[in-house]
Amino acid sequence: MRGTVNAFQVYQLTGDARLLGLAFLFQGLPTVAMGLFGGTLADIMDRRRLLRLTIGLQLVLALILAALTASGAIEVWHLYAATFLGTLLASTAHPAEMALVPALVPDKHLMNATAMMSIVGQAAALLGPIAGGLAIDALGATAAYLIDAALLVPAFAAIWLLRAIDEPPRRKVELKLGVIFEGLTYVAKQKVLLAFILIDTVSMLLGFYPAMMPVMARDVLGVGATGLGLLLAAPATGAMLGFLGVLALGNIRAKGAVIFAAMTAHGLVLAAFAWSDWFIASVLLVGLLGFLDSLSVSIRMTCFQQLAPEHLRGRVMSVLYVTATGSNAFGGAVLGLATALLGPREALATGGLLGAAFCIVAALVFKSARAYRV
Repeated sequence: MRGTVNAFQVYQLTGDARLLGLAFLFQGLPTVAMGLFGGTLADIMDRRRLLRLTIGLQLVLALILAALTASGAIEVWHLYAATFLGTLLASTAHPAEMALVPALVPDKHLMNATAMMSIVGQAAALLGPIAGGLAIDALGATAAYLIDAALLVPAFAAIWLLRAIDEPPRRKVELKLGVIFEGLTYVAKQKVLLAFILIDTVSMLLGFYPAMMPVMARDVLGVGATGLGLLLAAPATGAMLGFLGVLALGNIRAKGAVIFAAMTAHGLVLAAFAWSDWFIASVLLVGLLGFLDSLSVSIRMTCFQQLAPEHLRGRVMSVLYVTATGSNAFGGAVLGLATALLGPREALATGGLLGAAFCIVAALVFKSARAYRV
């Protein structure tokens, strides 16, 4: 919600699309640069205390933006700084959130818990921008920031009241550069985790389709802003259905096989979407992409939580977070360049087919990951 209001104000103050794009750069940099450090903090601090701190600072940040907007003193650099700091806090909190889950639920319910958290995340990503836009139009940017602050109050209260049922005391770890990269080293040595990271990273680097959705909507399918909105909403809807499917199925045991199958199918469906001329079929295909992605994400995240040792769990989860976010960010740039060289259809189809081929090769090479069951 706050991101929507930030972007609106940047463009309102400048009228410059380049400066608007710069705001998204300030949103992406902290995640890639500081994600591993956030995972380290999650392993050396009480995770509940870390979440209280980050949520409390997010609340203060929203109130500062409301005050600056109400006084008329708001400037573009304020918005850039707030975007950077807000994303920095979120990047610090995310590994702690995910590392705390195994301490709250029995192992047999871990996949369901992960799916439920993902459903909430998808709902926030879907409803947050809508709520931000409605608040701006109806009440103004100041009120939107105050609503943002008010929504953080129950979140802060929930974390304050949270009691972990099975979280051992934090180990005493000296904060230094080598410690920050221990999670990355652990993942690199674990063939199962390494395989899951590789197939997701390569698939998104080659085929991060949301980046080219405006091009597909206008130049290929010939639809306007409403059609673009439907194309962008379809993956989130499919993802919600995918997470609900995971909840219904319970603990899927053949986790490795399902991940490889889902990601291979993801690449093939992306190629089919690239060559679709029928708008309804295109919406259904991108909805299926969201479904397959959510299925893979839920199972992959559960595997990381299960295989990571307790004293490294925050750092291991931060590796998953940083690689996923970074591959999406760089994947958009790669697909943009490929589109300029080949055309939108050719770029998406090539990326999808290469991603599917890589998944098949990885399944043959990483036999332990393909056969992973728990």
